[in-house]
Amino acid sequence: MVSRTPPKVTAIHAELRQRVLDGTWKLDEKLPTETELAAEFSCSLGTVAKAMALLAHEGLVERRPRAGTRVVSSTAAPANPATELDAYAFIYPSEQHEGIWRTVKGFQTAANKTGRRVVTLSTGTDYSKEAEYLSRLSEFAVRGAVFYPLIQNPQEQVHLSNILVNSRFPVVLADLNLAGLGCPSVMVDGFHAGYTATRHLLAQGLKRIGFLANHAWAPSVTERHQGYLWALEEAGIAPDPRRILLDPTMRPDFDDPLKDPTELGTRYFRQASPPPPVSSKNDKDALQAVVCVNDHIAAGLILAAGSLGLTIPKHLKIVGIDDSGLTLPCGQRLTSYHVPFEELGQRAFELLAARIQTPDTVPPLTRIRGEIIARDTT
Repeated sequence: MVSRTPPKVTAIHAELRQRVLDGTWKLDEKLPTETELAAEFSCSLGTVAKAMALLAHEGLVERRPRAGTRVVSSTAAPANPATELDAYAFIYPSEQHEGIWRTVKGFQTAANKTGRRVVTLSTGTDYSKEAEYLSRLSEFAVRGAVFYPLIQNPQEQVHLSNILVNSRFPVVLADLNLAGLGCPSVMVDGFHAGYTATRHLLAQGLKRIGFLANHAWAPSVTERHQGYLWALEEAGIAPDPRRILLDPTMRPDFDDPLKDPTELGTRYFRQASPPPPVSSKNDKDALQAVVCVNDHIAAGLILAAGSLGLTIPKHLKIVGIDDSGLTLPCGQRLTSYHVPFEELGQRAFELLAARIQTPDTVPPLTRIRGEIIARDTT
């Protein structure tokens, strides 16, 4: 069944197409952003995205994460451009997050190798937009989608699960596993990440090691915490609950990504008793190191430590997870568990292709592992 393109999408596509063909937008010229076009046409970002997807299918424009959309051809395609794109969609929150951008890059690289067209849809921090895109995949005329969600609370996860159960399209989840829904997923091995990060600190002779996380109800965070606990148990160390903070909330802000992590770090130091000393006196019971659930939480903890007069790693060693390329304000380089995000995107593409072609052969869960990259903070 081939879906009909909505009239608004058709009208905007026709106008944008004409601008390319008549030279209003020259070859290799960058087009206005989808936000700017949505304002011009008084429509939603989703409507503009669908029109741009049709242009990309015709070979008139090329859409690249961070680089924007540019004109690659001004030659008219045959009349009545197809609405059946035969493309794969990738729905994700924001390219401002290094790990997500690298995941999209891996997905597109895999698609290019097979000659498969890709429709990329960015949702920002708006869960309602994520849900809308998933519910209206038929309007993009794609064959299936990889979905990298940004779920902030359990209620959103329940809503997402209902959408996926009722979806007619093959969907693969990236960095999220919802068992029993029939959606294959590819995700980081969180247990291995938490375990490996903790083992890195234990190998330095440290014993008083804490754990800090937000979004603590999420399964991926639980796995990282369990890996941390397992490494301590192996070493014969009982975890101190004062040095473990599992905050259930997550308030993503791509414009000021360290605001919430710094506040969480400040709260962590109030809880961690006794806190790490500035001097070397009476420090036999002090906190020595912290495993953070991701790099942003680690960066926030470093900022909070600085406000207390603590020097990293002299007074406290800190390890992040993701290795997202985050630049620390202090100029230090963060020790982190490196996640091969490009591989995550590539494997997600392969799983989607397999699910579309031979659905019975697709494993329900694929995990990828990384390694510790030791830098300045340990």
